Amino acid sequence: MNCPPLAIVQARMASTRLPNKVLLPLADGRPILAWVVERAVAAFGPTNVVVATTANPSNAPILSWCSDHGVRVEAWPGPEADVLSRFYHVAHAYRWNPDSVIVRVTADDPFREVEAMWRVAAGERLPVEQGAEAFTLAMLDGARRHAYNVAATPQMALEYGVSISTYVPNPAREHITDALFPCRVPSPTDGRVWTVDTAEDYERAVLRSAATPPLNAQVF
Repeated sequence: MNCPPLAIVQARMASTRLPNKVLLPLADGRPILAWVVERAVAAFGPTNVVVATTANPSNAPILSWCSDHGVRVEAWPGPEADVLSRFYHVAHAYRWNPDSVIVRVTADDPFREVEAMWRVAAGERLPVEQGAEAFTLAMLDGARRHAYNVAATPQMALEYGVSISTYVPNPAREHITDALFPCRVPSPTDGRVWTVDTAEDYERAVLRSAATPPLNAQVF
């Protein structure tokens, strides 16, 4: 059975260093999220891309943008920091075969390369900023089973009913690369901005976007 990869775009409005960054405009006036989703759609097709956010009211602008542009979106009702469970539930809403390939697409990397995303989906590991991160549904299931009874933050401990006195932090629930892989892939070292984390990154991203040719089929 050949099932296309499912690209899940991990997006939220809250960001400590640069709030609301995913909807900040780049040089062409379109938000960072549009650049990210457009590249995922170019790689895997519109029916195989879904934005995964949470039901936190702060994420309403993401839901509105997706609705306005015909992008599939899921607002998971669980804790925002439990990214692992968010991926688990969204992935299972669209795929059931354990060998299905799930591609994790971070929403603050607007310059991801379509060809690199294909390579990652085919089994190669590349920097997340450049080519995303892929794994099977079975890998995701195993990672969640391993971490299921441990919260990621004290707030999650309260939401899940875990006693603070027995609370054990598990960053893998929030940073799921650590739950899925024994090591991380180093970030690109070519000197260009790939990820928008700070105001300085954003300024550099606007400049880079002005010099970046549009995709052949601009979607949004």
